[in-house]
Amino acid sequence: MNQTCAFAPPARFTVVGDVLRPARLAVADLRAWPVRRVRVSFECATSGVRHHRFEGPLLHDVLRTSGPSFDPARRKDRLRFLIAVTGGDGHHAVLSWGEIDPDFGNAPVLLAARIDDTPLDPHGPQLVVPQDRCGARHISGVTSLRVDGQYVSPGP
Repeated sequence: MNQTCAFAPPARFTVVGDVLRPARLAVADLRAWPVRRVRVSFECATSGVRHHRFEGPLLHDVLRTSGPSFDPARRKDRLRFLIAVTGGDGHHAVLSWGEIDPDFGNAPVLLAARIDDTPLDPHGPQLVVPQDRCGARHISGVTSLRVDGQYVSPGP
């Protein structure tokens, strides 16, 4: 009897929106950026406190490579950009560029390539917002990062 193992291709995610260089990446591509390691405790409403170790690049580093279309003459132009993150299970979260930008909030948000020493290649990266107590913006199996600079505050 001839048995063959079917291997799923590595999960891929896109970087799209108001960027000069849209990208389609895999977890393996995340290893090109400097790796950060964080220990995170999330307080889950249904299962109590969960402790995990994550490794991966900063979300800011990954997105910056795609060239967000900021107006270079206006330093604060970055503050109107939003980042929509979508997971394979349909879970969504939104962050502001100002949260992750080193000149502003400098939050160490990761696009994790490993969780608890387990590579995430077959499942896709995970968005990790270490400062979130409940982990609601933790997104597993990220499929899309959309940079949106079209936000304009409503007039008076």
